[in-house]
Amino acid sequence: MRHFVAVAEELHFGRAALRLNMAQPPLSQSIQRLELDLGVTLLERSRRGVELTDAGRAFLDEARRTLAQASLARKVAQRAAEQSIDVRISFIGPALYRVLPALMVKFHQQHPGVNIRLYEKTSPEQNPGILAGDFDIGFVTAGTAVGEGCEALLVERSALVAAVPSDWDLASEHSVTLARLAEDDFISAPLQHAPQGFDAMAIFKSAGVVPRIAQEAAQTNTTLSLVGAGLGCAIVSGTARLKQSRNVSFLPITDLPDHLRWEMLMIWSRQLLSLPAANFIDIAKVHLSQHPEWLDPGTAPTEP
Repeated sequence: MRHFVAVAEELHFGRAALRLNMAQPPLSQSIQRLELDLGVTLLERSRRGVELTDAGRAFLDEARRTLAQASLARKVAQRAAEQSIDVRISFIGPALYRVLPALMVKFHQQHPGVNIRLYEKTSPEQNPGILAGDFDIGFVTAGTAVGEGCEALLVERSALVAAVPSDWDLASEHSVTLARLAEDDFISAPLQHAPQGFDAMAIFKSAGVVPRIAQEAAQTNTTLSLVGAGLGCAIVSGTARLKQSRNVSFLPITDLPDHLRWEMLMIWSRQLLSLPAANFIDIAKVHLSQHPEWLDPGTAPTEP
C-alpha cells in the first residue's frame, strides 16, 4: 500500500523507486501483486507515463488514511511500551505570556512526577500533529481549523493592540488609529497564520487605508523581535504586554472593529488522550473558572 501511494503521487515508477529507496522491478511487482489481490487495475501504464484509474483514485484516499492510522497505532503502542509519563504540548508564542505557565505551575503542584514537553508550532501545524499522535494538547489561535476528532476550549480572549518601537515618536502617544499605523512600515502575519477574521489588509481597508507591509512573521515572538529592532509596527494580542519585549511599546487602537478580539483555544483529541493529559485539561478547566479575566477583553492583562 505504501508502494502504491508513492507511485500514485509521483506518477512515475522510477521516481517512486528512488523515494522508497528500492529498485524499480520489485516496486512494479509489488503493485502488480496489490492489483491482483484487489482484483482491479489501479494504474494505467503507457508510453506517456502512469495514470490513476477511477479505482486507483478511490483507493488512494483510503490507502492514505490506512497508512496514517497504522502510523498512529505504532506511536500509541510505542508510548505504552515505554511507559512514558509525560504530556506533550504544542503551542503558539502568546500561550507563554500568561496561560501556559500558569497551568504548568498548577499541574506540577498536583502531579510532580509528570514531565511536560513543549513544542512551539504555528497554529496550522498543531491540529494534524494532535491527530497524528505527536502532541497531546495544543494551544492555537481561535479560527484555526480544528479537524473532526478534536475538542476545543476557549482559554483566552483579549483586545488587540499596536506594538511599535519605543524609540519612534509614535510610542509617546496614548493611542493610535489604523490610518496612523498605515503611515509606517507594518509587520503582518502571513494570511494562512492569521486568526480568523484578522486579515490585516481588510482591516486597514475598512478604515480607508492600506498598510505598507515591510515584513511577514508567523510567530508573535518573532514579530515583537522585529518591532524591537525598529523594522516596523504590528497588531498583536494585548497579553503581549506581559512579555516585556525590549524597545517595544503597546498602544490601544481606537478604531478597530468592535467584534475583533484576540482569542486562543486549547485543543486535544479525546480518543488519543492519555491520563496525564486528561488531568492537565481538567486542571485547566478549574483554573479557567477561577480566572474569568482571561476571557474578558476589557481587562488589562496581569500576571496569573
